[in-house]
Amino acid sequence: MSVEDSRETAIDPGLDYYQRGEYIQAIAVWETALEETQNREHQLILHRNLANAYQRLGSAPNVALFHWDRVLELMQADPNFQSQESSRVQAQIQVEQAQLYDAMGQHQRAIDLLEAALIVLDGDRASELAALGALGNAYSALGHYQDAIDAHETSLSYAQALEQPQAIATALNNLANAHSFRARRAQYQEQVARLEGEDAEAEEAKAQFEDDRQAVDRLLNQSLSLGEQVGGFSQIRSLLNAHRLRQEFFSEPQDPLDGLQERIERLLSSLPASRDKVFALIYLAQEQPSSRNSHAQSLLETAIEISRSIGDPRAESFALGTLGELYEQHQSYDIALRLTQQAQFTAQEISAFDSLYRWQRQAGRIYDATNQPDLALDQYRAATQSLDNLRGDLIATSRDLQFEFRDAVEPVYRELIALLLKSETPGNTQAKLEESLDVLERLKLAELRNFFGDDCVEIAQTVVQENGELTDASAVIIYSILLPDSTVLILQQADGALTSYPVDHAGNELKDEVDNFRDLLEKRGTNEYLRPAQTLYDWLIRPLEAKLDAIAPETLVFIQDGVLRKTPVAALYDGENFLVESYALATTPSLRLTTTGGFNRRQNSLLIAGLTVEIPPFSALKNVEKEVQAVQNLMGGLTLMDADFTVANLEQELTERSYSIVHLATHGKFGVDANSTFLLAFDARITIEAMDQLLRSRRRSGNSRQPLELLVLSACQTAAGDNRSALGIAGVAVRAGAKTALASLWFINDEATVSLIENFYQELQKPGVTKAQALQAAQKNAIDSFAYNHPGVWSPFILIGSWR
Repeated sequence: MSVEDSRETAIDPGLDYYQRGEYIQAIAVWETALEETQNREHQLILHRNLANAYQRLGSAPNVALFHWDRVLELMQADPNFQSQESSRVQAQIQVEQAQLYDAMGQHQRAIDLLEAALIVLDGDRASELAALGALGNAYSALGHYQDAIDAHETSLSYAQALEQPQAIATALNNLANAHSFRARRAQYQEQVARLEGEDAEAEEAKAQFEDDRQAVDRLLNQSLSLGEQVGGFSQIRSLLNAHRLRQEFFSEPQDPLDGLQERIERLLSSLPASRDKVFALIYLAQEQPSSRNSHAQSLLETAIEISRSIGDPRAESFALGTLGELYEQHQSYDIALRLTQQAQFTAQEISAFDSLYRWQRQAGRIYDATNQPDLALDQYRAATQSLDNLRGDLIATSRDLQFEFRDAVEPVYRELIALLLKSETPGNTQAKLEESLDVLERLKLAELRNFFGDDCVEIAQTVVQENGELTDASAVIIYSILLPDSTVLILQQADGALTSYPVDHAGNELKDEVDNFRDLLEKRGTNEYLRPAQTLYDWLIRPLEAKLDAIAPETLVFIQDGVLRKTPVAALYDGENFLVESYALATTPSLRLTTTGGFNRRQNSLLIAGLTVEIPPFSALKNVEKEVQAVQNLMGGLTLMDADFTVANLEQELTERSYSIVHLATHGKFGVDANSTFLLAFDARITIEAMDQLLRSRRRSGNSRQPLELLVLSACQTAAGDNRSALGIAGVAVRAGAKTALASLWFINDEATVSLIENFYQELQKPGVTKAQALQAAQKNAIDSFAYNHPGVWSPFILIGSWR
């Protein structure tokens, strides 16, 4: 919605500032006027203007939302406001609010607002056009690319019907971006499927990638053609978007940057100062080859000058920080640090944490390069705190296979941990290790939040807090931390004492060994797995042996990092025995999401659901009937089998009854993100969204006051080609509110599963036996058997969460 003149008799100076892009000055004028006026009509106009200004400023979405809320309150309190007009204007404001929520990472909330607004705006094509564009962007952020494409295509058709060239250009660029997001995901899914040997899935993903790639090219051509006609920033956006996407999806950009440089700079020179102009200059500077550093510097200096002239601290911060990075790359550290500190100060003034952490990290790198470790640590600590202050907004914002998280966010935490461990001295070892684990735990929570893109972590932490502290004198925690050049193991004893063990193996060497181990374990006709099983034992367990012998714990709880998340540690081999023969084992994504309240055997109620039939492309599960029968004979409970195992029936049971154990004997697939993670019911896939619906129903019924004791997923598989897929299993347990999950890392369609699951439940019924000990006993029984002693049969079963 546009700003209005807030004074009756004189030109509003705030409006003047706003139209020149000087939003800080406009805000100052309007906030002063707001303090001085009692006129409700003027207040409404001022709040609307302030909402627009803060929204354009981009650094304080909460403040913009506050002003939009005040606009709505003032409108609703005005008896002269016509109801039909009021509904339409309120819907338009909802569109503005939705864009703010989307920018803050609250994508589903944005979608809900936009869908409600579109109902009211039906027939108002100009307003629908804006709402649909925002809706498509929110869908893209959640990874719902087909929904995004549908919304943008409708938006494009409306823009064309209204003959609005700029809106058409925007819709074309949005569509190209949505297709590019889906293309990236398809490309990655093809790689994972190839590693898994799933040729049909790989070919399907390859075809999807090619379709989207061609769509990107077609849409960019249309956008460029229209940009030539429209001119201005629409043309520049089209040129920059075309260059960025063509570099990524085509081996040779069809219009190299050298050709674009002169065109874009010429276009920019004729346009007024604005934030768009600043960021276009920054992009051009970042794309310059090293041979043109002086030109990159000139572009950034111009960007700084423009951002200051329009009073835009957010744009100024990015221009200063990027120039600082340019000097850092050429080891001109004094100038780099001065510019970086200016970027920090500018971002800090407007609480722009999404940029502030970048410059704090940059300053940390500079201090580290100049051998000032204490100052480097201070900056990295501040950077991780800035990320925490975002409360997941940045972490959830990029849903494009989490590349943004991997490239921009995760390294900040890891670089701080590396500095902490490097700066250990005899007097501060315990304190530095404690701080390293605190940072690691925060990273683990951020990874899960990023994987699912919502607040499941915060909900799970509340459950843990409500169920008491983590105490178990018979268990130790083993953290693995993967750094660029090494791996660090940290052993945490029950009394909190910490010991670190450096391992001189990391990166591709560790990944290759784990991948080889996984591959050989699944070849049940050979013992070739023994070599990598012993190698990994020597790397990951042998350094801790003396300490473990002295402590003599019953249970080892692993909090694994990176590629180690997909490692079945039970099958690590010391030359004589598997690790599970010596210890009960469990894993957890984060200690802060784990509660170990005792297992109440007297109040067990069991829900069992199983699928035996073939549902293409998934094969029949011929042993599920035996498994379900065995579990029911031992534990009792209600069974939903085949046609009865529908999403609706499952929801009804979880809503109407309180179950302590839910056993799902069905296909489950845990992919690279939430969109490729699901469980299979008879009538549909239980996606993460469907699971959320089930859990909302359970919460409404009051059956989730206590967490689910145990969730068993006996026929699931993770994508071996991706380290993050194991997060899917842990995340499903977290979302289900389960204290513990028993799941398989790969699919075993064998009678061995029946035997192992039956033994697990038999052990679980024994007084004093923990869940981890029950699984240990079942796996040892398999090892001692003739038919099922190969670790490819029993080692994929892992216990996640509480081991008690």
